[in-house]
Amino acid sequence: MIIENQYTEFKSSFNEAVIETLCAFVNAKGGEVYIGLDDNGNPVSNFSIGKETIQNWINEVKNKTQPSIIADIEVVIVQGKEVARLRVNEFPVKPVSFKGRYYRRINNSNHQLSAIEITNLSLQSLQLSWDSYPAHGKSLADLDIHKVNAFFERVNSMGRFMLEGSWIEKLHKLKLVQGAVITNAAWLLFAKESTGYNVHLGRLKTPSMIIDDKMLNGTLFDMVEETMRYIIGQIKVAFEIKGMPTQRTEIFEYPLPASRFERDSSQCHYP
Repeated sequence: MIIENQYTEFKSSFNEAVIETLCAFVNAKGGEVYIGLDDNGNPVSNFSIGKETIQNWINEVKNKTQPSIIADIEVVIVQGKEVARLRVNEFPVKPVSFKGRYYRRINNSNHQLSAIEITNLSLQSLQLSWDSYPAHGKSLADLDIHKVNAFFERVNSMGRFMLEGSWIEKLHKLKLVQGAVITNAAWLLFAKESTGYNVHLGRLKTPSMIIDDKMLNGTLFDMVEETMRYIIGQIKVAFEIKGMPTQRTEIFEYPLPASRFERDSSQCHYP
């Protein structure tokens, strides 16, 4: 039995709502629209497919979408009656628009995309991300060379991979620099000054009562270390004394590895 879901929709006749749904499907994981069925999946009595019907549908879908959608259309039998099935796959270059609007299939409905959702979908389609784009108005002079060198020393000491050359050459190899222009990622990682992005930390007694909060600003590495220091400062610590000679062992309320934190900053692991 056919049911409506994230990948399937029923329409009693061909109209612009069908094209909207096909657009939503190609911007998600693909899907199919059955034309000639009511909401319960039963054939409607007044539906028929003429000689030119399918070609007209193909042309209308193609002309009203950008980039153009070419749907696979076939006639299938449901409960002894002919209905049309329009099938589309996920489109490789997204988003696709219908009459200037963008939709995406979420669960069993079409969701109209906002401006930021359109931008994110386009970047995902091109396998790009915001951090790979040039940092507007920033250059190599805005990077802290000491932070850059400390990062590469740490990377090389971990043995995951070795990078040779000057610090600028290394940044080029990691695609953090494009010519003389730095990427947003390089700016967030190695900026000399405040990046303008914050991490807001807080400790709550109840869902509505904040008993302590702190705003952090700096590079990503700085904020990771400061965040972990804040967390460690807020959790309880017990001490166990044992052995000869006696040794004191700290027992944290929560295991430190669960917070991806090492007490020795030289052993901090960054993604």
